[in-house]
Amino acid sequence: MSFVYKLAVGSLAVAGWTGLGCLLWSFMAPKQNELLEMRKKAMKENPAMMADLRSQNEMVLKVLKDAAETKVNVASKPHWNSR
Repeated sequence: MSFVYKLAVGSLAVAGWTGLGCLLWSFMAPKQNELLEMRKKAMKENPAMMADLRSQNEMVLKVLKDAAETKVNVASKPHWNSR
């Protein structure tokens, strides 16, 4: 067999298995509304995670506010992402 034929068959096989995997993933993965419900349920069951998420959001908003008030690139500062 020629090299071109083997390359074509191999490429089709890889594409076919990839397509099959993506199709199965789309059937098995939870839908968007199910993901939101699971996230809400997890937040209600674990108040510590909710508090941590709130503190992260406050830090992000503080950094965004600081960045909006200055002309300096805040991402170029050392340790800009540390707590």
